[in-house]
Amino acid sequence: MPAAEKLFGEAAFYLDVIDTIAPIALHHEYTFFADEWFAEWIKSKTYTVERLNFILALELIDKSHLAALTALMRAKRWADATCLMYDNTNLVGWAASVRGLLESAGDTVDGLLNIPLTLAVHRRSIRRCLAGEEREIGVGYSELEAKLDHFVQARWMRTKRGEDNKLKAKENAAYVGILEPVIPGVLKLYHQLCALCHPSQESVEYFYANPGHHGRLKLSPTNDAKEINAICTAYPSALHDALMMSCNSPLYILRVLHKFGVHPKLELLRKLNWKAIEMGAEIEQHLKS
Repeated sequence: MPAAEKLFGEAAFYLDVIDTIAPIALHHEYTFFADEWFAEWIKSKTYTVERLNFILALELIDKSHLAALTALMRAKRWADATCLMYDNTNLVGWAASVRGLLESAGDTVDGLLNIPLTLAVHRRSIRRCLAGEEREIGVGYSELEAKLDHFVQARWMRTKRGEDNKLKAKENAAYVGILEPVIPGVLKLYHQLCALCHPSQESVEYFYANPGHHGRLKLSPTNDAKEINAICTAYPSALHDALMMSCNSPLYILRVLHKFGVHPKLELLRKLNWKAIEMGAEIEQHLKS
C-alpha cells in the first residue's frame, strides 16, 4: 500500500487533486497596487468611486486565490515529506513533517475557514464592483482582508504587552489547538512530536534497545518504524483529519472564485461533493441565489 494511502487513508485523494489543479491555477498573475501609488491615486483627478471599488474587489479575490493556492501547496509539501520520511523509516524526520502539517492545518483553519462562505454571501456585491457598476462609497471587506493578510504575511515578531499587530503570528501551539474539536488530543500529539524533534529525552530514548543482562544497555538504530507505527495507532485519524482540514477551505475558496470569472477554471472542482463539507450546503445555496 502506498505510504499516502496508509498514512492519510481516504484523504490521500486530496494530494491528487492538488497535483491536478495547481499547474492550471499557477498560470494566474495577481494584481496588487502599491500603498504609495494608492495613496496618491485617491487624491488624483482620475479617482472615481467605481474604480476604487473595482480595485478593492480585485485585490480581495486575488488575495483569496493566492491564500488558497499557497495553503494547498504547503499542505502537499508537508504530506509529501511525511510520506518520504515514513518510507525511509526516519522517525525524527517523520515527526518534524507531521508537526509541520499540524501547524499548517491549524493556520489554514484559522485564516481561511470562513472565507468561502463570506465570498459567497457577498458574491453579487463583488461582481458589481468588478464590473465597475458599484457607485456606493464605502464598499469594503476589511475584516475579510485582515484574515487573508494575516494568513499570507503573518510572521514572528516581538510586541509590547497589550499591543495588537494583525500580522503577528500566533504561537505554533495556538494554531494547532484550533484543530482540537475535530482531532481530540491533537495538542498532546503535537507536544509528543515536538519532543522528538527538540533536544530532549524523547529525542534520544527511542534509540535504546531493551536492557540486557546485569543492567547493560545497548543502542539500536532500528526502532524508528516501531515508534512511528505506535504514534499512528495512538492517533488513528489524526493525519487523515489534518490533511482534510488543510485542504477543504482552500479548495472551496477556489470553487467560489469561479463565480467571478477572473481566475483559471478548475474543472475538477465541479466534480467534488461540496455538500459533504461543513457549511457546504449553505455556501451552495448562496451561490445559486
